[in-house]
Amino acid sequence: MKIEHHEELFPYLKGKVFHVTPSVNMQAIRDAGALFPNHHLNQPSRFGNTENGFFRLRGCVSFFDYRGFGTLEWKEHAYKCLPTMFLKRNNPITILFLCESQFHKLESWKVWKEEAAWHQRVVPYVETGYKGRVSLEFIIEELGVESDNNYQV
Repeated sequence: MKIEHHEELFPYLKGKVFHVTPSVNMQAIRDAGALFPNHHLNQPSRFGNTENGFFRLRGCVSFFDYRGFGTLEWKEHAYKCLPTMFLKRNNPITILFLCESQFHKLESWKVWKEEAAWHQRVVPYVETGYKGRVSLEFIIEELGVESDNNYQV
């Protein structure tokens, strides 16, 4: 799909848990059959400096958690890290939706708070982690997103 503004995606994302990757990564992901934690920073993150990323350091694949979409807490934190953060013209993204049967395996950002891991980065109410590899059999939908804009959406 093509969008002009990040809010055009919200109807597709609300209530869901999903991972975002540059579309150019999809062939390697398909070949591997899974998403893998970036524990050793083998892949540069498009979401900023993840050297001290809470879920990365726990051996997790990071996911956006929009199950709380629209709540006051979600609204307070959602714009700190948008799924479209690195979407630009000629740089499409792919959104991979996690099936509900795997939600019980997700680690909450609340562990960051309980452990007072303030020196590590996490987006409260919006980010969650999946420990270890995520087989593509647990990805129920793939959405390619493009933009004609020169600016980040």
